[in-house]
Order: sequence, then structure tokens, then C-alpha cells
Amino acid sequence: MNTGFNLGRGGKTQKTPFRLLLEHELSELRLLLERQAGVLLNCPQDMLGAKVTAYLESRRLSSVADLIGRLQASDAECERLLEQVLDGETGFFRHRVAFEVFEKEILPELRVRKAGETTQSLRILSVGCSTGEEAYSIGLAVCETMKEAAGSWTIHILASDVRQDALTFAERGLYPHAALAALPRTLVQNYFARLDQHFLAKPRLRNLITFTQMNLVRPAYLGRFDCIFCMDVLPHFSSAQRVALAQRLHLYLEPGGYLLLGDGEKLPAADVTFQSESRQSFTLYRKPFTAVARAGKL
Repeated sequence: MNTGFNLGRGGKTQKTPFRLLLEHELSELRLLLERQAGVLLNCPQDMLGAKVTAYLESRRLSSVADLIGRLQASDAECERLLEQVLDGETGFFRHRVAFEVFEKEILPELRVRKAGETTQSLRILSVGCSTGEEAYSIGLAVCETMKEAAGSWTIHILASDVRQDALTFAERGLYPHAALAALPRTLVQNYFARLDQHFLAKPRLRNLITFTQMNLVRPAYLGRFDCIFCMDVLPHFSSAQRVALAQRLHLYLEPGGYLLLGDGEKLPAADVTFQSESRQSFTLYRKPFTAVARAGKL
């Protein structure tokens, strides 16, 4: 069995190439990850094969069968594999139009609507937050838009991801200079402290956010939110899982709450009602105030 290593002259360990992975092996792996983590690996076969081969090598595993055995026995192994094969592309204010709508329309509307409440609170969920840039972008937008009234509000941003390594990075709140290069200088100065060539989120920003690990296939009920960011998440799920996630997000939203997806993403047809409105090339979704979940569906 080819382990990727053999003994050369003098007994030294030499690396040898792994064999090409077979199509049925990758198909079995895709099905397992979809079942355990809800993730649909829809990248090209050769690209996935290269990533899995690199993972097998890094874990000193000899075959996909060995890997599947470990995945079935350990959630931690599943997390490690997802760290390597999932596209973790992210960035501060990455979906520019969505954040403009959030700052100029959603936050002002929520502020006015909740002005008469005894306890003024704002709860926001970031689903699939990766290494935290989206969650901190939400925090920056909230701080800047509501800074005059922020002292009288209870603000909580909950950010979730299936990958613990990504969450550990996000919890540090420490980013290289290049990651913040596109941010206005005043934002960086007001909300980050410089540490050599890195910038650390200051407590006024960091304390708004709680990072938590969540598998969207087996989620816990997290309460209701005024706004949910679910950007670049749906494409990683199968059709059936997208419908289930749409229903779950509807449940998580307060009546009148907002749902923001990534650029060009559309909600699947599901047994729940969302109102949709267009903003330039961006579609904004909202749970109606009169929305009532059908019994047994959510």
C-alpha cells in the first residue's frame, strides 16, 4: 500500500508521489462531508483531488478509505479536512453593496423602530464567519452608525463557523497590515491597536462579538436576531440543505428582521415567506412582521 514514503539508500525516508485518486473515492468523500457537515464540495474534480492528496500526505494516511474511517470516528478530523478543502476567501467589508445597505438603511430603520422599547437591544448573526473579518466589519458598521446612541443600547454580534481553527484566529482579532489596507485610516486608528506589522481589535470592537463553533447540519437554537449575514454559505450546500437552511434562518429572525446573502446569491424556494427588495445588484430579504411558521415545519 502506497503511504507516500519509502526508505531510500542508507535507510533515509524519501517522499514518493501519491497515486491519483479515483472518482468514486472522491464521490464517497463528498457524500460523507455533506452528511456530517452539510458541506457540498462542488469544486472541480482535479482541484478537490489535489487538496485531498495534500491532506492525506500531511496526515500520513495511505488512502481515502483510511481518511473516511477517521472522519466517521472523529468530528475533529472533519474540521481539519474542511480547513484545507473549503474556500476561506474573506475580507473586511468584502460585499461592499451589502454593507452600504446595512449601514444606510437597515441600522437606521432598526434604531427608529426600537427607540420606544424599554431595553434597546440589537442582535446580529454572522453565519460562516471564517477568520472573523465579516464579524468585525459588522461591528465597525454598528459602532460608526450608532456611535451617538451606542451607550444606551445592548449590542451583541454572534459569529459562527464549523472550523475551530478559523474561529481561534478570529477570536484573537489580530490581522496583518495588508488585511486592513482598504479600510479608512480613521477606522483603523479608532478601532485597532498596532502591534509591529499587525493590528489588534480594540476592546470597544472586540467585546461586541462572540465567536462560536456551529455545524449548520446540527445547529442549536440561538434565539432571535434583528439581522443575519449569511454570505457565500449557500453555494457550499446541496439543494435540500439550502432549503433547510432557509427555513432555519427564517426561524432565527425576529419579525421584520433582515437577511443578507452574498453577491448574486438567491434564496431557494422554501416553505417560509421572505419579502425581497432590490438595491442596485443586491437583493435584500426580510421576514414579514406577520410571518407565522407553519406547524411542524420549523
